[in-house]
Amino acid sequence: MLNENTIEHALIDQLIGQGYTYFNGTDISPIGKNAQRESFASILLENHFKTSLKKLNPTLPESALSEAYQKVINLGTEDIMENNERFHTLLNNGVTVEYTKSGKTKGINLKLLDVENPEHNNFAAVNQLVVKENNNEKRFDLVIYVNGLPLVFIELKSATSGKATLRRAYGQIQNYKKAVPSIFYYNAICVISDGIDAASSSLSAPFSRFLEWKKQKMKKKKVV
Repeated sequence: MLNENTIEHALIDQLIGQGYTYFNGTDISPIGKNAQRESFASILLENHFKTSLKKLNPTLPESALSEAYQKVINLGTEDIMENNERFHTLLNNGVTVEYTKSGKTKGINLKLLDVENPEHNNFAAVNQLVVKENNNEKRFDLVIYVNGLPLVFIELKSATSGKATLRRAYGQIQNYKKAVPSIFYYNAICVISDGIDAASSSLSAPFSRFLEWKKQKMKKKKVV
């Protein structure tokens, strides 16, 4: 049966086949058997993020890495779009920190991603992730983490339900944004699916701007 659970695990299998590490949200919860989050309010996979920071910036001292970590987890406002914009500036330009070497204070940008060598990044898919914020508790279908940062949010609906539409999946994301906004501070793309069709767009996009997710077309070989 093509229900939501089947679709979810089919997608997870595809991601695993592409090299992603899979975690069940219950297992990595603060009370899970493989705890990867400090609390249910935690949005990042903290240890993954710290490890990636060190891996991508191996020559910098712990003080610089710690400063960068604090700048990423404390974006400075409570506004979802302002924080999202600030984070994307850090993601694209790096996190500027100062450290002292040989008696001189230097400024340098720490990388959050290795764009030139994607294999140096850490990719993880987490399903059924529970987040508690502002007395609200929400469970998410699938979140893709890159270097411990929740960059991709995926909302799935069952193809067997007559009420399962892309618009309903979009509406669910809007509800999540109001109830537990902090996970969206770090969002780069939202994906919605009704089990048959899928679409994607940015955090702030209206439904009309969610565009169809298409497979890459294979180039035909020329016959000589």
